[in-house]
Amino acid sequence: PGAITHLWFTINAEDPYYPRSLVLRAYWDGAEEPAIEAPIGDFFAVGHGASVPVDSIPVQVSSEGRARNCFWRMPFRESARLTVSNDSAEHAVRSFYYYIDYEELPSLPGDTPYFHAQYRQEYPCQPGDYLILDAEGRGHLVGTVLSVWHTRGGWFGEGDDRFYIDGDPLPTLHGTGTEDYFSDAWGFRPFNQPFHGVTLWDERGIASRGTAYRWHIADPVRFDKSLVFTIEHTGPILDLSGKRLQNYGERSDCFSSVAFWYQTGRAKRFARMPPVEERMPKRLFYGARRIL
Repeated sequence: PGAITHLWFTINAEDPYYPRSLVLRAYWDGAEEPAIEAPIGDFFAVGHGASVPVDSIPVQVSSEGRARNCFWRMPFRESARLTVSNDSAEHAVRSFYYYIDYEELPSLPGDTPYFHAQYRQEYPCQPGDYLILDAEGRGHLVGTVLSVWHTRGGWFGEGDDRFYIDGDPLPTLHGTGTEDYFSDAWGFRPFNQPFHGVTLWDERGIASRGTAYRWHIADPVRFDKSLVFTIEHTGPILDLSGKRLQNYGERSDCFSSVAFWYQTGRAKRFARMPPVEERMPKRLFYGARRIL
């Protein structure tokens, strides 16, 4: 028995978007399915393959991505296996240096929850709320990283966050807007604080990017049977020239996310890693000369 207490990575890769093309996975106690499955950049709170500094309690990134540090505690009873895969068929990884710090323990309580992190995306968002987490069992949500790639200009973030705890038919927790959930207000701008921040923000034009994080360390969202966590993708609807067609509606921007949570037992798989070429919205939409 033991617990991983710290990860440190520094990477020299040919792919300028390597934080999105390299995937981190972790397997606890011989499980066949990964408990962690996320691109390295998104796991460390920056989407779209970008490399920018992050300064928060569980995750820190220094000097535009030169070093990535993680302090999430990751317990295991028998074994822990961590892998990193380079999904790029074009670009090599010249060097990958790492520390994995862990402590050995005499035992773990029987109800010790495992750490999980799962990446998901919709390019573009489909009708209905965007799903961030669909968990079954007993546990607690500890974090969210959400990234947006604008297919239209304008503000994307009028969407309410909704938490359905233990099968509630109506939201047990119902928020008031995307930036409100991420503890900001009146839109986004770049900043880093211990439990929330916006690591990437290109304003609101077509093909602009954004990433926000919220760590539920002091305020975990607990569940005994299940948790479904969704967020709307709504705001003003503009055409390609910027003309406003609708003041408020469901937008077709590209969303990607990582949910971070702990739970006992084996977790439900609610998402799987898309192929690397599908994780780059700029390539999908500009490469095909298609803007939704």
